[in-house]
Amino acid sequence: MPELLRFLHRPLTSVTLDAKAGQLVSWFAALLVLILGFYKVVRLPLSETELFFGLLLVATVSLLCVLIGLVLPLAVRHETNRE
Repeated sequence: MPELLRFLHRPLTSVTLDAKAGQLVSWFAALLVLILGFYKVVRLPLSETELFFGLLLVATVSLLCVLIGLVLPLAVRHETNRE
């Protein structure tokens, strides 16, 4: 049983590869949210105020994904330096 647990807990990729993959996924999600969100919000029958806040919300979520992509490698680097 311990051999099976040791086999299942074995890492498949390195930490730096995981950080780079997470960074790319986060940036792709930001671009996808920005494009699809703007497309959907503009097509809705909204007043000017609702349109402004809708576009602001889409931009905010997209920027949040970009920030996550920027911080992820720094957090991994800090974690590996601490060990």
